[in-house]
Amino acid sequence: MTHQQPPQAPKRAPFALRLALAVWVVSEAAAFFGLAYLIGIGYTLMIFIGTSFLGVALIQYVGAKSFRAARDYLNSGGDPSRELPNGYALAGAFCLIIPGFVTDLIGLLLLFPPTRFVFRGLGRWIAARTPQMRFGGDVIDGEVVDERDYVETPDFPDDEPRRYDNGPRSIDQGP
Repeated sequence: MTHQQPPQAPKRAPFALRLALAVWVVSEAAAFFGLAYLIGIGYTLMIFIGTSFLGVALIQYVGAKSFRAARDYLNSGGDPSRELPNGYALAGAFCLIIPGFVTDLIGLLLLFPPTRFVFRGLGRWIAARTPQMRFGGDVIDGEVVDERDYVETPDFPDDEPRRYDNGPRSIDQGP
């Protein structure tokens, strides 16, 4: 007969994270009920839902703009590890989607360039403490045996010639 260990309880989140979550939930509730007291529950719910729709529309606009800027930057030979200029605006639009007036305020501060400086230090602090992730596996050295730069041969008599160009490719230009 073997002796089995009892299952271990999952680890708890750090105290600072639990405290921040509790403060956030309480402040969201206080903001909601305070605004409902001041302007009424109907108007509060309309603002509550309206900011989410605004966030969805902004995430589409800012996301497309950010994707275009990243594509153009990478096609011009830029460093992919560079911070993209629309990252804070994208985070602000995402904060507007999350229900709550405190996150809406943070989202609005992130959307406007003059107030983004408040979050730049926080972003750098988080980036400095985030562990680096390694993707991929082992590197296998090898050499190219056969490379076709340009070949124009029809597979069938009625087909158009097929072209192979193994040169540098740009990211899809999209619509």
